[in-house]
Amino acid sequence: MNVFNKIIVVLLLIFLICVSITSLVNIFVGYFKWSDLALKVLNPEYSMNKLTAALLLTVVLIISLFLLLLEFYKKRIKIVNISSSKTGSAMVTLEAIGGQIKNEVLSVEGVEDLSVKIVPGKTGIIINMNTTLNENVDVTGKVQEIISKASSVASDRLGLKVLKTNLTVAGLVAGGKEVESKEKNELSINSREIEQEPGETTGETGNSTGEEKIK
Repeated sequence: MNVFNKIIVVLLLIFLICVSITSLVNIFVGYFKWSDLALKVLNPEYSMNKLTAALLLTVVLIISLFLLLLEFYKKRIKIVNISSSKTGSAMVTLEAIGGQIKNEVLSVEGVEDLSVKIVPGKTGIIINMNTTLNENVDVTGKVQEIISKASSVASDRLGLKVLKTNLTVAGLVAGGKEVESKEKNELSINSREIEQEPGETTGETGNSTGEEKIK
């Protein structure tokens, strides 16, 4: 059950609870009669005519049936055929294709962020990508590298025919990957210095004890 259907069901349950409580209280109090309420709604002398009431009830019925169909409707997983033979066929989902391309393209230097959408065609696939690049890279050359990388992953690794590859540069930002690599290098250098300090001290103490034995 999706979120919208859950909200509708909760509202209907609240409405039924309120109607039940009102009906229980009305049994002992006798404040109104249900027949009088129905006549006020359906009787044209008091409010709306029959055609308007029938139209509203028809709309409510159509909405209810539509929500019921949505509840039992299962979203189909979009797949692409990789290979087929007499013994069987192999398929891959569009999400798997997009995830594979995204992982490979993000490893390219200068690519900070990437979103991939795969559109299936009759004889192959269309790759649509939105990316954010490092502001220090050559945008023209990097765009060609990303397109070539994505196409090669889909064709060479997954065996798919790429009809077209579209790439949109959404923005240029400061190099986050470079900053992280510099921080990692500094941490590794500091850790090496810390590891070397105990060895140096032990060497000094060893020399001092050796001198004492000679004496």
